[in-house]
Amino acid sequence: MDNIIELNNNKNIYSMHSIKFTQLNILKLNNKIYLPYQLHQLPKWFNKYNIEHINARGYCYVLLEEHYANNTHFNYERFKDTLSYNKDLNYRLKR
Repeated sequence: MDNIIELNNNKNIYSMHSIKFTQLNILKLNNKIYLPYQLHQLPKWFNKYNIEHINARGYCYVLLEEHYANNTHFNYERFKDTLSYNKDLNYRLKR
């Protein structure tokens, strides 16, 4: 799915680029891969002033290379396998 949207980043400004989102909401832009996080899911090493990231579609997308640089035990395949959304799991709020 190709979308043309405008994204603002603290380091770069991307506008009117063809952006590809995969089925898992992984963003591919200019041959770079960005992984999606909600605000409460961001890694401990995340710092918005030093890490390349993009805010779009209600997620904070962090560059894949930043994961490898800041976490020596990061496994991309395991991250993709565990990436899910509650709406896909028929999650019901129980009290």
